[in-house]
Amino acid sequence: MALFVTKDGKRKSPMVLTVFFTALLDCLVFVAAYALLTDPLHRLLPFESSMLENMLHGTLISLAGTAVCCLLFLLPDKRIVPYGFAGLPVVTLMCVAAATQLAPEQRSLMIYLTLLYTLLPVLVGNLVSWTLYYRFWRGKRRMRSF
Repeated sequence: MALFVTKDGKRKSPMVLTVFFTALLDCLVFVAAYALLTDPLHRLLPFESSMLENMLHGTLISLAGTAVCCLLFLLPDKRIVPYGFAGLPVVTLMCVAAATQLAPEQRSLMIYLTLLYTLLPVLVGNLVSWTLYYRFWRGKRRMRSF
């Protein structure tokens, strides 16, 4: 019962659970973005270098997924979006930790794929969401307190 109620009998904020499920929702949005946009981008923007193609396509897909995830800024509590994106590195580390249980040849491939598909969404999502949060909502809350 201490999970939901404080010592004084007041209800705790379920922010941790909300942020965890927001991070999972963000993961699902990025999986859908990769599934829907990888093939059209490969046909529209082909490159000779596969590394350059992966970086450019990953960045575009990350921007699209971040734009969809930032729709959660429409919720009353604006902290949910950046905190959810802050949970994405935790999900990435969990996948890397799970990959360490695999056989060595499978482990390297799994870690490569995990970082290939999660590194750019983590970086772009955190950069955009925290910038928007501090730019528009954090400053207004500080000004209202005076």
